[in-house]
Amino acid sequence: MTDDVAGQVIKAERDRIRCLLDVDRGAYDRLHAAEYRLCNPTGTVWTKAEYLDLLTTGRVAYRELGLTGDVDAIVGTDVVVLRYRCVIQLTVDGADIPRHEAWHTDVYTGAGGTWRCAWSQATGIMDLPPAAP
Repeated sequence: MTDDVAGQVIKAERDRIRCLLDVDRGAYDRLHAAEYRLCNPTGTVWTKAEYLDLLTTGRVAYRELGLTGDVDAIVGTDVVVLRYRCVIQLTVDGADIPRHEAWHTDVYTGAGGTWRCAWSQATGIMDLPPAAP
């Protein structure tokens, strides 16, 4: 049962990534809970409506967004937490954000068998030089 739920939510997350790339309003609404919040790598928090407005107006435009490895899942009764690395390249308010990797943590809630993303946290990965001897 746990593996089935994890698989369903991981598929929903892949669909959610696709809808962000395609700016698919129907899929966006279906895959994001009403209380959805995104905390982006700058620490800014956007609501579901704010994020959709940024996407549909082109103020945020993903050129690349994709998983770079496996997705880890913690499955509860009505909550699933996903964690994975991804690659991102986008434009924000006309400024190109170079291709980089980030960690994503997404919290999905289930109601009536439908899983929707309620919270997302994206954390940029900085490759730091090795420590001096």
